[in-house]
Amino acid sequence: MHILSKYVLVISFFLVTITAFKFYPRWEKKGGEATLSWDASGYYMYLPAIFIYNDIKKYHFKDSILQKYQPTPDFQQAFFHEKSGNYVMKYSSGLALLSLPFFTVGHLWASSSTIYPDDGFSYPYQISIGVGLLLLSLIGLFYLRLVLLRYYRDKTVAILLLVYVIGTNYINYAAVDQAMTHGTLFTIYTALLWVTIRFYDTFQWKYAVSIGLLTGLAALIRPTEFIAILLPVFWSISNLADLRQRLSIVSVHMYKYLVAGLMFCLIVVIQPIYWKYATGEWIVYSYGEQGFSWLKPHVYDYILSYRSGWLRFTPMMVLPFIGLWVFYKNKVNHIPVIGFILVSFYIVTAWDIWDYGGRAMVQYYPILAFPFAALIEVAGKKKWSQFILYPGLVLLAYLNVWWVYHLHGGQVQALELSRAYYWAKVGRWTANDEDRKLLDNKHVFRDLPQNPVTIYQNSFDNDTSAQIVDIAGNRQIRLNKETQSSPSLRIEYKNQFKKWIRVKATFTCTNKEWNLWNQTQFIIKFSQGDKEIQTNMIRIHRFISDGESKEIFIDAKLPKSFDKVDILFWHAGSDKELLIDDVEVSTFED
Repeated sequence: MHILSKYVLVISFFLVTITAFKFYPRWEKKGGEATLSWDASGYYMYLPAIFIYNDIKKYHFKDSILQKYQPTPDFQQAFFHEKSGNYVMKYSSGLALLSLPFFTVGHLWASSSTIYPDDGFSYPYQISIGVGLLLLSLIGLFYLRLVLLRYYRDKTVAILLLVYVIGTNYINYAAVDQAMTHGTLFTIYTALLWVTIRFYDTFQWKYAVSIGLLTGLAALIRPTEFIAILLPVFWSISNLADLRQRLSIVSVHMYKYLVAGLMFCLIVVIQPIYWKYATGEWIVYSYGEQGFSWLKPHVYDYILSYRSGWLRFTPMMVLPFIGLWVFYKNKVNHIPVIGFILVSFYIVTAWDIWDYGGRAMVQYYPILAFPFAALIEVAGKKKWSQFILYPGLVLLAYLNVWWVYHLHGGQVQALELSRAYYWAKVGRWTANDEDRKLLDNKHVFRDLPQNPVTIYQNSFDNDTSAQIVDIAGNRQIRLNKETQSSPSLRIEYKNQFKKWIRVKATFTCTNKEWNLWNQTQFIIKFSQGDKEIQTNMIRIHRFISDGESKEIFIDAKLPKSFDKVDILFWHAGSDKELLIDDVEVSTFED
């Protein structure tokens, strides 16, 4: 029975596992690419703090860990609580709680090893947490199949499982970034759906307890996941008659609902207990100035921005929204499913830090699977719709594979894009320096300029400006922590300009600036009187490495009207030294 979806489930397990172990095993990476780095290290930090260092308040061990493993540039996992004088973890403790068995395996391994230190971040911990949470994410596919088979045909479920694994960013957060919360929450939601269905089938105590534990764990991992309680509360309600029947069920099985609520509270209360222990306060907001814009959610930015829009980079997930109407017409669970989708989408888009790659919807894919499966099932009944659906699924899956591949080491940049760069490189597999200029500057002349005319040169040999320094007998612009901008090099308009302008200079990098927002900007500014007409810019550190000296140029297509051009270099707050010499400006036609 249901053979096709069973085979596809096995194939899905294989694809996720091979991606984790062969494509990008994070546990073999270092620094910010390791399993326990960035946000993942924050969710995990409870475990070594409690079980290795016995220091959940002061984190005296933090400097040695940051210096040795560099999970983040500085201590971002916790913030200093001034009133108590202690540090408080930024992230809640649910994922650490679920990771405890895997941490135990890693700690036993490291403790008995003569190679790896038992410090919480050596290789045994990295691989134990990574593989453990990978397996936890795979369990989600198992339960998703069980849930969907209650409502859809075996073929439909098989297609959806394969589409989720190949065609969505689920595979990234199950196989590569498995130490983030999203793959684990995906599994919690699928398991919650299954035990909810089974509870209303049988009203057994074990399912009531499971509902409480799962909803509590979801909320303990990410506080906004308290909305998980909406699913068991409203499941199978489609009209007023269903609601009246539910109220009678609640009255009959009141104690089971109360036990589920008690289990929820017993799990969720772990976080305020920690806050009370660390700070003396029961409630602590640990995200600082980060918060929600409830009245102005970032809907467009979150789903369609070129920087990190969810549907730009996982376009497959537009299909569940198309399928909402089909699902609604079925009148089965449409109130809890559609209602949950709307509530979760509102919360995700209201969060002010929207530019993080669209990952916050991954945990809701089990709920989005219902309208998605409804669409697949309806489209699969007619040949003309199959000719549209199946090639469309293949194309969208290709785009997802392209995105995941380049997100982890491919030539094409996969996040923080511009409109020009996205449309120039989407679906393509190679990129060069000229492509990367499109990230900041939409004007890139790709051919060899014909008959260029040089209109400005400056080697700074006779320049006595404060920003110009003599280095080994060669005067150059020096930008550093103290000097953040260069003199403005101005060219007046004298009918010598053609259609394009190219400005090139020689840059010498002492140490590369990795923070995008602090990278030195190479700027061309066109003005008419006091009015700025057009600005073109590229970030120099995208193209240069430590100790390298390199000629870099920027192109700009001239505006219709201007009377002067200013060329300048702005260090953008960086404290890394950068030297600039031999500025040359030329103009040319198409």
